Amino acid sequence: MRPWLYRLISALFALLLLLQGGRALHVNKARTVENSFLPGAVWNDSEGSPIQAHGGQVQRMPIPDGNGGKTEVYVWVGENKTDGHLGNPVAVYTSEDLVHWTCRGDVLRPLDSVEQIDTDPYFQALYGSYGEEEKRNLFDCIGRDKVIERPKMLYNAKNDNYVIWFHSDGPTEKNSYSYDLGMAGLAVSDSPFGPFRFVGRYRLSECPEGQIDCYPSSKGEARDLNLFADEDGTAYIVYTSENNKTIYISRLNEDYTGLSGKEYGVDYLRIFPGAMREAPVLIKAEGRYYLMTSSTTGWGSNQARVWSADSIFGKWHSDGNPCAGKGRGVTFDTQSTTLFQAPNGQWIYGGDRWNGENLADSRYVWLPATFEDGKLSIQWQDEWHWD
Repeated sequence: MRPWLYRLISALFALLLLLQGGRALHVNKARTVENSFLPGAVWNDSEGSPIQAHGGQVQRMPIPDGNGGKTEVYVWVGENKTDGHLGNPVAVYTSEDLVHWTCRGDVLRPLDSVEQIDTDPYFQALYGSYGEEEKRNLFDCIGRDKVIERPKMLYNAKNDNYVIWFHSDGPTEKNSYSYDLGMAGLAVSDSPFGPFRFVGRYRLSECPEGQIDCYPSSKGEARDLNLFADEDGTAYIVYTSENNKTIYISRLNEDYTGLSGKEYGVDYLRIFPGAMREAPVLIKAEGRYYLMTSSTTGWGSNQARVWSADSIFGKWHSDGNPCAGKGRGVTFDTQSTTLFQAPNGQWIYGGDRWNGENLADSRYVWLPATFEDGKLSIQWQDEWHWD
């Protein structure tokens, strides 16, 4: 998300929401069903604190069971925005029923200073062997004033470990703007509950020769991103590039720690150049791939769009706006971040309802999603439950 000019844009979209019937889309004050979802309401964890997992991802994942084996639970990874916009820790929560969540803490923490690497036992254990230049570079990547956004996690069965990719950004020598770098950050851990060790940040796939690059002065950018693992374990990173003008899907290597290659159409694909999309979510449902994105209007909500394809690197077809009913023009005042299945097979859409004036109070909107005639459909409900 870009902070400059966004307040004006957000205000304009707030006005649009009012013209469309109001921002609120009625929110209940209390649950009438114990296991129900209340889209847009304050959502507390098991300790009574508001869940801080913004720009996140929910999925069922194997985690250590404490006896040397694994058990599957739902894992929610996202940004802890308690301290505002920049330098957000990555937080993890777990749940058995998708309604009640236990906080597992901040699994990837930002640095307050270079000196903290030598004085804080947490950072000493991870980076204590680094030389001075490596320490300064680490602070430049995950310092408290840097962008750490949209973290996504995958379990890698081959290595029995966990990887997190996130949007890593910051200023450059040419520009002090916090979103000038445009890279993807990588961290790894033997446990989903961390600590995750920051490995590095990278530019990703580039526009191939013969195609029109929408932002040729900054090759391989990676901003808003998501992760997807197919049924055979092949993993992909989907992200916005070319100054937010083009979506890319790139295959990851077997370790999920880098790209599989550079061959266009085999290792990566470039989709709808110039469309100005962000907040991508990639899933597979009923044998078909679906890609949901938002437009680029800062903290203000806008209309979602979905594309679908028979294969990852095949031809993608526009399915239009997946939302139905009141608020469909602004995705029920949310921005897409995750799509996943409940234990009974029910698909659930998860979006962020950003509060640009107080990001820690940004809310979560989860709604049931269905697939009708091969198209994704999401409709507002004041209150609902999956079972």
